Amino acid sequence: MTIASALPISVTPRDGESIESWLEHLADANGLTTAQLLTHLRSRGANTRYLTLAPAPATIAALAALARIPEQTITAATVSAFDGTALDLTGLDPDDRHSYRQVAARGWTPAHGTQICPTCLAEDGAWRTCWRLLIVTACTRHRTLLVAECPGCNRPFRDQRYSHLRRVGAATVCGNPLAAGPTSQCQHDLTTISVEIADEEVLAMQTRVEDALSRNAVVVLGGRVDGAMYLADLRHLAILLLHLASQPGARRLATWPARLAAEAQRRTGDRGPRWGLRPPEDPGLRAETLATADAILKAPDLEAAAAALMPWTELTPPTNEGPLGWLADRTVMTPTLTRLVLSARSGHRRLSHHLDTHPPSGVAMKINHKVVPQVIPHQQYTEHLAGASESGEETVRLFASLSLARMHPDVTTWAAAAEALGMPGPMGTRCARACTRTMLIAAPDWQDRIWAAIQDVDRRDYRATEAKIEHRRHLTSRWFQEWARQYRPGTRYTSSPYGLTWQWVHVAHAHIDISPAWGGKTPTAKDRALYRLFENSLDDQQQLELAYALHKRA
Repeated sequence: MTIASALPISVTPRDGESIESWLEHLADANGLTTAQLLTHLRSRGANTRYLTLAPAPATIAALAALARIPEQTITAATVSAFDGTALDLTGLDPDDRHSYRQVAARGWTPAHGTQICPTCLAEDGAWRTCWRLLIVTACTRHRTLLVAECPGCNRPFRDQRYSHLRRVGAATVCGNPLAAGPTSQCQHDLTTISVEIADEEVLAMQTRVEDALSRNAVVVLGGRVDGAMYLADLRHLAILLLHLASQPGARRLATWPARLAAEAQRRTGDRGPRWGLRPPEDPGLRAETLATADAILKAPDLEAAAAALMPWTELTPPTNEGPLGWLADRTVMTPTLTRLVLSARSGHRRLSHHLDTHPPSGVAMKINHKVVPQVIPHQQYTEHLAGASESGEETVRLFASLSLARMHPDVTTWAAAAEALGMPGPMGTRCARACTRTMLIAAPDWQDRIWAAIQDVDRRDYRATEAKIEHRRHLTSRWFQEWARQYRPGTRYTSSPYGLTWQWVHVAHAHIDISPAWGGKTPTAKDRALYRLFENSLDDQQQLELAYALHKRA
């Protein structure tokens, strides 16, 4: 058949349809074979190299004239529509067959073949451009995972090395060449392929990916970021997780690392699988990896995201380059990923992970927060905790109590540990950050020390003692006046807040900053100084009677 300058029947690509799918429908509509259509295109001087990826402007113009549709419509049907979001096609030159190497070296780039959604093909016969993207793993419309391999020939779909278009045209059969000759193609009906329902986490991740591919902003660590930035963070974090998932212990963090081992065995090379260049072929495995990464990125803030990443970074193997060197060598450390990894590897988070996952030997029951004072007493600090940290004594004593609270399975953050002991959450976070930076011993040693310390602390309900002192604040100061008259004559009755604070610090072993005597306000430097004067002025009998006064009727 002779083809005129323009084809008699014009076909417009469907929304999201790939250029090769559109050309196959265009050929069918005009009674042409796909080979005839490509031959005519080349006869007009058009270069078909990188036709599906990013064809030359002259090729786009020739196709637009042939099909009588706008050039931008054709460009939108190529993978180049995602340049600047999921892909970086910088350096790709249709006139240079070697230029694709620059693009491929950046990793996760489309190669031979594509994924499909069989249900989509059954509905309209159109192959989607986005199915070629390795960061796309599911069809959010049908809530199913994509399929990457034809069950008839056991090869990727559109696995053709010598033509961009299938000989079978727009038919919804596989069409992969099976042998030499024009009639040897796989005839498996793609619309009959069974599909797997995608998990909600995968669908949520895929929805965010689609927003980013549409160049919309996406929320990362509680703030809105450019879609391209999110896609880069998602990909590089997933690559890091793939490398960590190959380490011993990964299977207790998620189910998908067990399936990763089989695919890793098929990868060759002295350094093992190069996940940065090519992710797992199985869309389901890739989807779960990306969903794990996305769950970290959509955490409400850096603190929560780092806490989620930290168990994974604990799998980092010991090497001469150190943990951070090993992690940085396995992926591209974007600004977001750098912040995440540094935060996840911080001392207080690593210690918290040890406390959460390694209960002391011989401890079978949950720790009772009521018998843990807000601040470990001075005597137990001297006997068990001195020398464990370069921080001050008060900080270390508070941190010891917080660490004991963290050993309860329901307490998973330092803020929650503080709240479990009756203190404001931020106080726990600040103390943990300050003390872990100055620790002089390893996490197991610290755990052994605080466990030994709490065994020597008087076992009673410290929350009840705190409540009793709090209640006394609302009563008259008659108890203090009686104590002062008998044991410290000349003491002003206006000093009763210092007496109440002394009981708070020395009887309840609670933190001075939240003494009920301050009326809910943070004590000033002057408040602290005046209290210390009062505290240091007491002799042994005065202290004994002041402690005993707590148990008398007010």
